[in-house]
Amino acid sequence: MDQKICSSCNHENSSKNYFCTQCGSKLVVDNEIRPRLSVLFGEPRGAIFLLRKGRNTIGHDCGNTIILGDEHISNKHAAIVFKQDQYWIEDRSSKNSVYLNGDRITEPSRLLHGSVLKLGQTILRFENGGQS
Repeated sequence: MDQKICSSCNHENSSKNYFCTQCGSKLVVDNEIRPRLSVLFGEPRGAIFLLRKGRNTIGHDCGNTIILGDEHISNKHAAIVFKQDQYWIEDRSSKNSVYLNGDRITEPSRLLHGSVLKLGQTILRFENGGQS
């Protein structure tokens, strides 16, 4: 069965729905063009996390937008923020740092299509979905 992923809460909805059954947000017609993170290594391997405009938090804690079970990831590890029509990654004072394309970041850094992130032992790829 085809599903639509809510851009606000990442809830899976029936393809027949026009609004999210969890949060009520209008559903995007084509999730293929949405910016996303794909898990290349780590758990859940192969998972795709659609990014929303605004702030997307990443960490071990269940209060994050994106929850990763890696024990090397801090409860509040990183954030991906949409500002000035671009996505930026920032470290939230994590214990094991955030790496962008192999380099440790110390300030917010712009994500480009294909950028590779390493958080703890988890490796993710940013795909901009055709946006600049």
